[in-house]
Amino acid sequence: MVTEINNIIAVGVLVGVAILALKTGLGCGFANLKRREVFYIAGIYFCASTILSYLVGIIAPDITQNILATGVTMHLIIAIGLVYFGIKTKREWLSYGNDLSRKTFLWISVPCPVCLTATFFACLILSQLTNISNLWIGVIVGAIFFLGVCFFSFTVSSVACVFKIKTPSTLGTVMLLFGLFYLLSPLIIPAYIQAQSIPVPEFSVDYHKIFISFLMMTFLTGVGFLMDKHKRLKKKKGGEKWTHLQE
Repeated sequence: MVTEINNIIAVGVLVGVAILALKTGLGCGFANLKRREVFYIAGIYFCASTILSYLVGIIAPDITQNILATGVTMHLIIAIGLVYFGIKTKREWLSYGNDLSRKTFLWISVPCPVCLTATFFACLILSQLTNISNLWIGVIVGAIFFLGVCFFSFTVSSVACVFKIKTPSTLGTVMLLFGLFYLLSPLIIPAYIQAQSIPVPEFSVDYHKIFISFLMMTFLTGVGFLMDKHKRLKKKKGGEKWTHLQE
């Protein structure tokens, strides 16, 4: 029974890593990047995962808890950056036609302290639940990151091109949604850390609430895409009407 629970938790941790890869893939997919640049970013995540998994066996438990607490504090800074630059990306594109996506996407795609802390925490839990060496845990987590980032980036880019929503404005909407989500994290994670015994991962998981939260984020993302597409179509029709009147 204990083994089965540990396996379920381990799978859940790997799914969490895949979700982080999805976040990065969304940023890369909507930004104006080349394929090799996406591979570079995915490679950074692979290397970071390997290094962090190695540090799991070196860093003392009390320092580990301080690292997690620091990551929670950084949520606020990252959230403010995502909201601010998300708004700026949308405004510059819709108002002036300036594409800032190659710069602002870094806030959502490049490894930040929050992502690194989550990756470290994932490696820590896997090291406690399995008999796999820390180095191989890092390789596994890094491989999931690398493949996930590449897959989601290219998939999002292709789908966005088909529906004609691959614009800096859409990237700004995604950044805003993640920024709002990050703003809620400092309210939830500190209570979680205080309720847990670090580093022993003994906690209950409410899969129903997680599923509902995921559906809500998906719904909000979809609404943002549709609203952005509607505004661009409305603006395009207005421009065509103005041109017709001039003629």
